[in-house]
Amino acid sequence: MIAILLSILLLISFVLESTITTIPLLLICLLCFAIAKRDMTVFLIAFFVGIWFDIATVHPVGATSLFFLLFIFLVFLYQRKYEIDSYPFVIMAAFLGSGIFLFVFGYENILFKAGISAFLAMLLFGIVTFQRKVKEHTL
Repeated sequence: MIAILLSILLLISFVLESTITTIPLLLICLLCFAIAKRDMTVFLIAFFVGIWFDIATVHPVGATSLFFLLFIFLVFLYQRKYEIDSYPFVIMAAFLGSGIFLFVFGYENILFKAGISAFLAMLLFGIVTFQRKVKEHTL
């Protein structure tokens, strides 16, 4: 159920980020997907989403994919030593990841958009953890 929810949110984020907004919604969805799934399929999803995003936004093909892959790699590297399934980690990772993403790709209002990204990541993480708790209680 969580995979279906995150897949739908990833699709919606792709459409919104490539057409309307410059807030890195895909990065937020990939972060929550990585925390929820904790397996290597997230790398494959991040790669293809990044390629399609570059094609849709007319960026150099592969730049966003590389950033997404490095970001997910750092999240999994951090997981080996510390707990990543917490609100402080999600907020900090979303803020730093979004800020670096916005800086690298030349967007404006970096701190404002990174703050909004951290807030949205906290909300999405709350939904995912709520879904996980509901699933645990029904079993």
